[in-house]
Amino acid sequence: MNPSTIRNWEIVLLALQMEDAASKRVHTEDITLRCFALAPDAFSWLKHRNYPDKEVVRKDLGRLRDGNFGGNFVEGRAGVTRKDRDDDEVGVTDGWQLTSEGIEWLLANRNRIEEGLGVRTPKATRQDAQKLLQRVRQASMFAQYQSSPESFVPKLGELASLLRCRVDAEDRVWKSRFQSLRNNATLCGEEVILRFLDHCEALQDSIR
Repeated sequence: MNPSTIRNWEIVLLALQMEDAASKRVHTEDITLRCFALAPDAFSWLKHRNYPDKEVVRKDLGRLRDGNFGGNFVEGRAGVTRKDRDDDEVGVTDGWQLTSEGIEWLLANRNRIEEGLGVRTPKATRQDAQKLLQRVRQASMFAQYQSSPESFVPKLGELASLLRCRVDAEDRVWKSRFQSLRNNATLCGEEVILRFLDHCEALQDSIR
């Protein structure tokens, strides 16, 4: 397959997967270096071709987040570098994470992109993902949910423990931890766990 048939934003998604953005937020600079290693001609400065161009990657990340390529494939943003009293997101940490939709897209397209680039990337196995989900299956609150899904209301402390975050953690931390578990559940096709996570996340504002 001709590498030119692989679009830049597709390489950005593959780079995110390689940087483990299914389970954590990844800095824009780390994604840029990975993209540059995969396709240096596509992600370099125009004049000085031996330098990676972060701006190219940042723009595609924003488009992947905003649905410009057929889905909301990532969550996050590039870091704020200056104070602006009209910007209520000043100080937000730089970082990007795949969404469940992004994981599904990669499952369907990763082999095609790898073939086009002539690379073979490390693949997260179902076994690794299952290990991460094991703490959900073993949680007493998951058993309670399965017994009565519609009426189940999670306890704040138990939910924070499951997500491995403080009860007073910022919203972005809660969101990222939910997304990490949801991504791994998507990878393993665990529909019950996905419904459980959706249920808990929908109720988090009422219990926090």
